[in-house]
Amino acid sequence: MQRLQGIGLNRPGHPASSGLPATADRRLPVSRRAALGGACGGLLLPALLGRWGAAAEPTSPAGRGHVPDIIEARDDGLVEVRYIHNDSRSAQVIVTNVSHRPVTIRLPDAFAGVPVLAQMLGGNNQQAGAGFGAGGIGAQPQTTGAGGLGGQGMNGMGQMGGFPGGGGGGAFSIPPERRRVIRVRSVCLEHGKPDPRPQHRYTIERLESFSSDARLAIVLEALGKGEIPQKVAQAAAWHLANGLTWQRLAAEKIDHVVDPDEPYFSPQELRAAAMVVDRATTLAADRQPAASSGSGS
Repeated sequence: MQRLQGIGLNRPGHPASSGLPATADRRLPVSRRAALGGACGGLLLPALLGRWGAAAEPTSPAGRGHVPDIIEARDDGLVEVRYIHNDSRSAQVIVTNVSHRPVTIRLPDAFAGVPVLAQMLGGNNQQAGAGFGAGGIGAQPQTTGAGGLGGQGMNGMGQMGGFPGGGGGGAFSIPPERRRVIRVRSVCLEHGKPDPRPQHRYTIERLESFSSDARLAIVLEALGKGEIPQKVAQAAAWHLANGLTWQRLAAEKIDHVVDPDEPYFSPQELRAAAMVVDRATTLAADRQPAASSGSGS
């Protein structure tokens, strides 16, 4: 897997909202710039500007009433949940119905994948962080984020992510003592820590256990619905969760041993991510009064 080198955060405080460097486009070869421009520059940005709509309808299936998410069902002892990362971009949610009746559940609209500290350490937590380089087996990997198949997301962005299974209500049923495997797209939320790997043990938790930023939840919802590409969501997530400026993200490189290094994000992806953050900020502000009135009733 391609790795980022020399990543570390020393800047405290809220992320800056400054723009991208004017020279960012020059970092990509002309042929690659043209290819990415068609995908993210020529089609993505107009879609982001013109196709965001009003608030989406609730995602609970009509007539079913309350549909618990897998965290609630797990805590109630109805299901067992395993969360296995394929890499830093996707993961598998394996849900087993341990009850004696069918269960109808859903993925949370947005959730965190939290690494289990005792993974491969034999219960000796003193070994944590003593791994072999950035991806060492003893190092604690990043907390990750993902979204379910429902949620409000960005409300009408036109399925720009092209991910199978996006959209829909998000509810599914599992017969007794059977299991369901769901593939989700994910992003990393702790810039500078090792990327997740299949051998890392993770658990699914509420996103609020990691971040209370409503904008981050909206970005993850949109990722889960397939409304935005994974790379765009990753740039937005590192900007929101870790305070990385757009200039800092533009400077990130993929370190190749033989071939020349290349930018981790294209200029078009970063421009799209900046627009996603702006839209998420607006939607978060719109949701806040609704949440406040709901809690006061």
